[in-house]
Amino acid sequence: MATATMTPEQVRSAINEGNRRFMDAIARGDVDAVADLYTEDARVLPADALMAEGKGGARAFWDGAIQQLGLRRAELETMEVEASGDLAYEIGRFTLTTQPPGAQSVTARGKYAVVWKHVGDEWKLHVDIWNSDAPTH
Repeated sequence: MATATMTPEQVRSAINEGNRRFMDAIARGDVDAVADLYTEDARVLPADALMAEGKGGARAFWDGAIQQLGLRRAELETMEVEASGDLAYEIGRFTLTTQPPGAQSVTARGKYAVVWKHVGDEWKLHVDIWNSDAPTH
């Protein structure tokens, strides 16, 4: 379906489906499935780390997060979606659970913004940026 004929609800539904696939792929440790959710020229802008470029860079970043940081679970909550043409932005909240080898499980919460791009018949992550909330005491 062309994006010009998609309703805001259809765009949000497609993005929610992309997020569901992302969360499922992280839970399985399937970095190829995560990378397939990104555009070929994607940019991943993680907090406190270098920018990753392209689908291969996204794959390498998430592989490191899963292998070295022990990323086990990602929960995404969409708060807002706005689309124009073949681009849409999403603002949301995340909860990530990591368990590095030999360490206790850690939960991080924060917010994110994603620019999605309509490619072929699906929406893909094109620019992905996030940062953590300050810890509560």
